[in-house]
Amino acid sequence: MRLEIDVKGNVNVPENPLASQTSRDTFPVTSEAVLDYEERLLRPDAARDDSEVVAAERYYHQATSSSVVNKTATEQTLRDAMRHTIVRRESLPETIYAPEGYFTHGELSLLKSPVSSVAVDRMLPGSFVAVGDRYEVTPDVLCSVMNLTSLDSGKVESEVVEITEKAVRFKLQGEFDASVDGVSTRLRMVAKMTFDRQAATVTWFALAIHETRDISKAEPGFDVTATIRMVRQPMANPAALPSKSTAVRFDAPIPAERLFVELQSRERMAGAMMDRRWRMIQDTPATAVLRMIDHDTSIAQCNLRSLVKLPEGKQWTLDAFLSDVRRTLGDQLVQIAGRDERVSSQGLRVLRVVADGKTQGVPVRWIMMHFSDDQGRRLHATFTMSADQVDAFAGNDAQLAESLRFLEPGDIHDGARPDTGRPLAGPESSAARVGDRAEAPSASDLK
Repeated sequence: MRLEIDVKGNVNVPENPLASQTSRDTFPVTSEAVLDYEERLLRPDAARDDSEVVAAERYYHQATSSSVVNKTATEQTLRDAMRHTIVRRESLPETIYAPEGYFTHGELSLLKSPVSSVAVDRMLPGSFVAVGDRYEVTPDVLCSVMNLTSLDSGKVESEVVEITEKAVRFKLQGEFDASVDGVSTRLRMVAKMTFDRQAATVTWFALAIHETRDISKAEPGFDVTATIRMVRQPMANPAALPSKSTAVRFDAPIPAERLFVELQSRERMAGAMMDRRWRMIQDTPATAVLRMIDHDTSIAQCNLRSLVKLPEGKQWTLDAFLSDVRRTLGDQLVQIAGRDERVSSQGLRVLRVVADGKTQGVPVRWIMMHFSDDQGRRLHATFTMSADQVDAFAGNDAQLAESLRFLEPGDIHDGARPDTGRPLAGPESSAARVGDRAEAPSASDLK
């Protein structure tokens, strides 16, 4: 399986990423991505051969992307240890995870595909056809092939244009409104598809798309054109996949422990293992911004700041950190709801203060954390959320406290993030210290 994606267009960056879907800036973007992998389709033992495939096992021989956003270049690759993956499609967009190890944020974005090789055969008609026959692709098939959450309106029609002894060729065309994880998108598409009669499968799928996607809480919007070329070739035996398929429990959800992602800050030289609701929104010399998003609802934000290095062997006390929190929050502070200190599983000393207060009359909870090691390296983390999101937040600061580690240059795998040069929103509060702007998407995000 080989998938080549070329994208050109514009990224629409919001006026206020926390509250607005109005575009303030538009930046040009170009990107190229290549995914080359072998794929084994997986079904439950009792499933029929013609039943919908809801899982697959892949080995990526190549996974690369290069993009230029506003004249800033970024490259992304996949580590050798992460080439073996599992794809689950019980819900869409499909979920990709590794049987062993964890993807970085950039790797996970790289493997997002605009077209599913698992589902492309579902584009075929369900009966005998003749040249000139037309049929409409059903909404559930479009969602499955295009990795969409739902189809709201519109249609795609397919026409049989040629039949030979070896192949049947189709032309597809249409436009439709859809959503991806709660974000609205509009697509216009023209495609060509070849069905190999001997192999009994689609071996060629070429697609031209114009997509306009709304700005979301996690990513900027975009207006792009993309060309996608998919080549599929049946294999008698696997080349790199294990000879025996990896066990998948179809009667159970994906194991929660497989759905963590490593968020790396190149500027902070730090990384943490968080669940996939957390996104790295910004990483600049001033601050790194993580945001917890669930179906385009913003639950919490975390700002990371580097602090001046202390002399080796010297540490801050919890009382000193508490005083600093009180001074930072000032009149916004209503009460200190908790404080503690620990040594994390990564060997870092962690100071934690929980504070309740108000910003412009709105009840807010802050969780502030101070990380340090024996070499004097320090990092400050501030979680900010509205009081009504505390239950949904569900103690996610514990994930950061246990998994955050300081990185060496060789530990950072994700490509440098584009820097648009100016923030898109001022601080939410003096505690949050947000010079916030939307993340410029990677090449794969634009697919």
